[in-house]
Amino acid sequence: MSYYFRPEWRKIRLAILERDNWQCRECSKSIKGRNAHVHHKLPRALGGLDVDENLISLCSACHATKHANLHVGLSTRFLQGTAVKLAKLFGGDDLKRFNPDRLGVALRYMGVKRLRPNQLEPIVAALSGDDILLISPTGSGKSLCFQVPALLAGSHSIVVSPLKALMVDQVVGLLRRNFPATFLNSDLSDDEMSKRLSLLEKGIFKLLYLAPERFAPSRKRGKELKTLRENPPQHLIIDEAHCIDKWGLAFRPEYAKLGVYRQQLGNPQVLAFTATANPETRNEILQSLKAENAKVFVEDLDRKNIALARLQMHDDKKRAKLIAELHTAMRLRSSGKTLVFVPTIALGEEVGELLKKQGIEAKFFYGRLPSMERELIIQGLHNDTADERSADSGCVICTNAFGMGMDIPDVRLVFHWHHPPSVEDYAQEFGRAGRDGKQSLAVVFTKKADENLLNFMAEKSVGKSKILGPAKALALDKVKKSIQKMKTFANQRDHCFNQLLLEELGSATKPIPRLSKFFLNLAFAKRQKRERRYFCCDGCWRKKHSGHATNFARDVVEKMG
Repeated sequence: MSYYFRPEWRKIRLAILERDNWQCRECSKSIKGRNAHVHHKLPRALGGLDVDENLISLCSACHATKHANLHVGLSTRFLQGTAVKLAKLFGGDDLKRFNPDRLGVALRYMGVKRLRPNQLEPIVAALSGDDILLISPTGSGKSLCFQVPALLAGSHSIVVSPLKALMVDQVVGLLRRNFPATFLNSDLSDDEMSKRLSLLEKGIFKLLYLAPERFAPSRKRGKELKTLRENPPQHLIIDEAHCIDKWGLAFRPEYAKLGVYRQQLGNPQVLAFTATANPETRNEILQSLKAENAKVFVEDLDRKNIALARLQMHDDKKRAKLIAELHTAMRLRSSGKTLVFVPTIALGEEVGELLKKQGIEAKFFYGRLPSMERELIIQGLHNDTADERSADSGCVICTNAFGMGMDIPDVRLVFHWHHPPSVEDYAQEFGRAGRDGKQSLAVVFTKKADENLLNFMAEKSVGKSKILGPAKALALDKVKKSIQKMKTFANQRDHCFNQLLLEELGSATKPIPRLSKFFLNLAFAKRQKRERRYFCCDGCWRKKHSGHATNFARDVVEKMG
C-alpha cells in the first residue's frame, strides 16, 4: 500500500490542513476535497520528515508547480541507470556505493538539470563515502558539490565558514530554494539560538553553518556544544579551506584544531573546498583535518574572462581618478559592479573620500560593520539592475571580508589599492570578478615599500596570538615570505601575470578521462563550452604595445559591451 493511503498519513494530513485553516499557503485560496493537498518542503525521498515545519497546505494547482521537475520520463531514468552501470563496470571499486537514483532526485529538487563536468567527480566521490578536497576557481560551482551530498545525507552536515557575512549570504540563498539550512553565530539572541538548536535536534536542517570558534570549549555555549556533539553530523564541510593553512596558527588558532573537533564529532566524512591552494597548502589542510587519504581534485584555475593589470601609480589622487573613469565607462555599457579592495578600515575610509571627490559614492563593506548594514550593501548590489544604473552607484570599497564566497555574478571591475599579503588572497579576491563568465578586469596598484604596511599588520597579529617561543617566529616568517612573493609577482611586469599565478597555485593539467567518467558525464553533466581569452595581462600587452598599461585597462573596459 502506498504511504499516502495509510491511516497515519491521513491523520497527519488532516492535522496540517486544520492548522492552516484549509487555505493554500501559496495563493491563500480556500481548499477542500481533492483540491486540498499537503506538501513536503523537503521530499520524503531525501529524508524529509512528517513534522509541522516540513509540511504545508497547498491547492492542487500550487502543488503541481512544486513537482514540475519531477515529471521526468522513464526513458531518461533508464538511460541514466544504464550509463551508471557502464561507469561502474569500467570504474572499479570507486563507484560501488554510488546510487544514481538518489543523485537524480537531489538534482531535480534543486532545479539543476545537468552538472558541470568539474562538479561530477567530487560529488560522486563524496556520495561514495570518500573524504575529498576540491580546488576549483571562484564561480565554478563548488557549493553544489557539498549541497548535493548534504541533501542526500541521513543527518545534517556542518559547514565551517570563516565570516558571518558569508554565512548569512549563503543561507539566505539556500532558503530561497527551499533548502533547509541555518547558521549559528554571536549575532543571534538566546531565544533564536535555542530555537535553532531545538530544530537541529529534530533533524529539520540539512546544513548548519558556523565558524570554527563555535567548537571551542565555553561555559556560555555549554548547551550549544552539547547539542552539536550529541547530534553528530554526517559531513564536516570546510568552506574556504585555505584558511586552515593561512589562519590556523597566528590569526585564528581554532582552524588548526579542526581535526581534533572532527574527532569529538565522531569523525564525520570531510568535504573541503577552496579556490586557491598550492601543493604545500593542500598537504597542510589534509594533515590538519586528519584526512590524509582524501581524494584531491584540482581544476584548471585559469580565469580566461578576467584580464589582469598591474599599474605602478604613486599618486593616490590619480588612482581614484582612474577608478572613477573606468567605473563610469563600464557603467555606460552594463549594470556591472566595481569592488575596491583595501587592507585596513582606515585606508578604506580615505579611499572613500578620494572617490567622493571624483563623483563616486562608494559603500564600504568590512567585517566589523553591523550585520544589518552588511546585508543592505549586498542586497543593494543584487538589486542594482540595468534599468537603474548610474555612474555614481554600483561601487563598493571592501576589506578581505568580501573576498570569500560572496556571490555577486556581475562584478566587472576589481581594484586592489594595495597588493594583498599572499597569492592565495589575491586569487580569492580578484576571483570575485566575472562569475557570470563575461569579460572583466582586475587591477592591482603598486608603489615602493608596499610591503611595509602588510609586514606591520602581520607583526601585530602574530604578536597578539597565543603562539609561544620559536613557533611564533616561524609563523611570522611564513607570513612575510607570502607578502614578499606577492610583491614580487605584482612588480614583475615583464612576465605574464597569469602564468606566474598559475605556476604558484599549481593548477593541474587534467588527465585523460577514464571510460567511467565518460559515461557519468553522458548521464549527468552538460557539455562544457570552450572559453576564449580576449585579454591576458599587462605583461603580455607590453610585449606588443608601448605606453602606460592604463591604456590596456581602458581597452578592456571599452570592449566589455
